[in-house]
Amino acid sequence: MARVGGVELFEDELERIVARDPGGSPGRLRDPVARKELVAGLVRFELLAQAAERTGLTRDPDAVYAQRQIAVTKLVNQTLGPAASPEGITPSDVEREYAAHLADEFTLPPAARVRLVRVADARLAARLAERARALAPDDDAGFAALVTQNSGDDATRASGGDLGFIDRNSRLPPAIVDAALRLETPGEVAGPLALGDGHAVLRLVSRRAPAVSPLRSVEEVIRQRLYRERRAKSLDAYIEKLRNETKVELVTP
Repeated sequence: MARVGGVELFEDELERIVARDPGGSPGRLRDPVARKELVAGLVRFELLAQAAERTGLTRDPDAVYAQRQIAVTKLVNQTLGPAASPEGITPSDVEREYAAHLADEFTLPPAARVRLVRVADARLAARLAERARALAPDDDAGFAALVTQNSGDDATRASGGDLGFIDRNSRLPPAIVDAALRLETPGEVAGPLALGDGHAVLRLVSRRAPAVSPLRSVEEVIRQRLYRERRAKSLDAYIEKLRNETKVELVTP
């Protein structure tokens, strides 16, 4: 196909280039223009590679290490077989993992969306709680106004005290999480709650029931996790086998 110095380049070199390209298509080799570009690129690379060889860079420690890394990757992939590829994870493997973790990982817990007004003074908190309970159940705007006018919490005052949905995993003070999850009916009020830096009143906006993530929406996440776990376990076993076959001495100063 081409000669560069004393090196002959053959057709299989082009096939390897196309195979290494994730978006490559074997049809490129049949396209005269694309083929010409591929050959030109291969020639350019060979010219640079020979120049690197003449300057001794192919014996540079970093270059040698990079080459060994490629060789190790190929060895691992060949040795581990199906464990080295996500395609080795079967639909049955995914379904079993999904069923095993359905409750603790793939089901959103029940949650409560609440608004909060936080103040420093206990008597003011009590008055605000009383005013909040006097509001109509559907008067969410009324409570948001109380927050805007009275809250000492700069982070939530502009949004009317909206904390979004809170579930058992929320990273909020436990007193707020517990009180929010005990609220059941929109418009229901909790508090005043004594917090470390003041007092708070909560009002329920809405509740969210537990929600199960369908298998199809998490299938690829499960597949990749199983693949990583299986590959790591197989690789550890292979390295242990090599250790048993090869004397290893750790020399410390």
